Amino acid sequence: MYIETTDIYPDMDPRLQRALDRRERGDTTVATASSEEDEIGVLALVDDVDRFADRDGVRLGAVIGEVDGRLLVTARVPLSRVEEVRRAPGVRSMKCAQPLRPTLQATVPEIRADRASAPPGSLAGGGAGVLVGVVDTGLDFAHRNFRRADGSTRVVAIWDQSGASTPGSPFGYGRRHGAADIDRALGQADPYEALGYGPVPDQPGRPKGTHGTHVCDIAAGNGLGSGVAGVAPEADIAFAEPAVSDVAWQGQEVVGQFFGDSVQLLEAVRFLFNEAGERPCVVNISLGTHGGPHDGSSLAERGIDAMIAERPGRAVVISAGNSFERGVHAAGTVPPGGRADVRVAVPELLTAQCEVELWYAGGDVFRAELISPGGDVLGPVALGSNARVRADDGTTLLFVSHRANDPGNGDNVLGLFLDERVPPGVWTVRLHGERVVSGGYHAWIERNDSSQASFAGEPRDDSHTIGSISCGRLALAVGSYDAHVPGRPLSRFTASGPTRDGRAKPELSAPGHDVFAAHSRTGTGVVRKSGTSMAAPAVAGLAALVLAEARARGVSLPAGALRSVLTETARVDPPPVVWDPRYGHGRADAAECLRAVRELSPAGEPSGPGCPQPGGGQTGLGTSGVEATGLRTGLETTGL
Repeated sequence: MYIETTDIYPDMDPRLQRALDRRERGDTTVATASSEEDEIGVLALVDDVDRFADRDGVRLGAVIGEVDGRLLVTARVPLSRVEEVRRAPGVRSMKCAQPLRPTLQATVPEIRADRASAPPGSLAGGGAGVLVGVVDTGLDFAHRNFRRADGSTRVVAIWDQSGASTPGSPFGYGRRHGAADIDRALGQADPYEALGYGPVPDQPGRPKGTHGTHVCDIAAGNGLGSGVAGVAPEADIAFAEPAVSDVAWQGQEVVGQFFGDSVQLLEAVRFLFNEAGERPCVVNISLGTHGGPHDGSSLAERGIDAMIAERPGRAVVISAGNSFERGVHAAGTVPPGGRADVRVAVPELLTAQCEVELWYAGGDVFRAELISPGGDVLGPVALGSNARVRADDGTTLLFVSHRANDPGNGDNVLGLFLDERVPPGVWTVRLHGERVVSGGYHAWIERNDSSQASFAGEPRDDSHTIGSISCGRLALAVGSYDAHVPGRPLSRFTASGPTRDGRAKPELSAPGHDVFAAHSRTGTGVVRKSGTSMAAPAVAGLAALVLAEARARGVSLPAGALRSVLTETARVDPPPVVWDPRYGHGRADAAECLRAVRELSPAGEPSGPGCPQPGGGQTGLGTSGVEATGLRTGLETTGL
């Protein structure tokens, strides 16, 4: 076993470096629903969209929104042109797509979203007039919980990103099914075949199945099939199902398939907000990933923030993740002139590439060495360089990228990509402090459901395990507790904050343990599932109720004001503190949220469209209006 340095553009995003390394070794990508052969999905921060799109080979996807005075876009770029496009004038940052994976009866009364718990005079109306958008897999549109009493659909649109592309498809791929299409299919003997879309049965190793149906029912099911309604049963529903990863390799070294990626995620959220139009809209994302800076600076998180900030009455709710006690986070300090070891335990029969990311301050300079399970010392890998670890037969076992000054946050990142044939056992990353200002570091191991690697011994640390797309400044992250047990204990799996930059995430917790909700392909049945994936849609439904109440009363709720309503009304028994790294600010409380919104309108009277308001006009509530009621607001209300 030996190590060799490479010239694979070490100042690029580590995943782009890895992609170019694989291409140089002869691997190619297969065509997917949204990309052609030898293309890769990217997020790009650019000065001029037209100029970027005019570059040879670039296929523009969606314009996500404004970030720091520039525009964030999705695109597909040929691997052969990645370096040229990344270095082109006006391209400020470009990131490779990052893989994602999917992460009732007690839920509604527990969060006090039932009719009996609503405060007198509530106008929430079960979320009527609000669109609940869900990014997930496998919506069973034929389940009675998503249909009206007359049998027609409540689903205004489904975008199946992997469906056969049709003219007018969102961003040029997949297939959009509108309400009329769904209603026509519901009139056929096999509605799934008629529509050309439907949840596939659960299969080992496949993420599709009942997940999206279950999540959607918690947020907005009406109970006409199961007998138990979700949190916002009168809301409209839109659904986006991501396609397989844009980084689908073929050849000698095949990487496992994932559930979508960060490029397709942003396009899905853009689609859902576009479907909402002028209506208030809440988007639920019960997906997760471990790798990333965990400080809100990733382009995926900033893109979500940008879309939320475009107008009041928008929210994105994301599951906090299920990674507590899984050994996927480590943290420590490298002393000046000293060293620190980070040990990664690689399991037998690794079934997919293992990725490790280690982030540290831009003012520090670390030198890295690798020590194999057999004791081989490999390196060094200096800051600003990269390298391959090869077996004696020349097979690449591991790619190392040590990037300086990431454009998103100015920090340094050490990325390790271990191929499936890497020797199992404990690999040691030895960090030498060549220049130390702060010395601190955080490391994460990417999620792999079939063969998860973990950190071995110290400095393993179960804090900061919240999902990496859950760390944005405007999106809401949700943890899970068990509503069936006295004392409402935390679910053992629910991830822990804070973010790497010290912000309080998650914001809230909700029931996510043993939740019964709609089961695909049963028509009326339910199934039990646990996870923060089940807790997030409870808060998404609650946000829909709050926005419906606010709309009826003529109250404008930008992101920061909505956050204040949700967090400052949370119940704190448990947790007994202002903020807990796993409970968040407390357990969601719909009744108190609606009461808080009522108090924001003049004299508590309705003032929305069609509702008379004292004094003749309508009121809009910005940041100052919320502060006047004593509700805290932060920078979130002012944008990014």
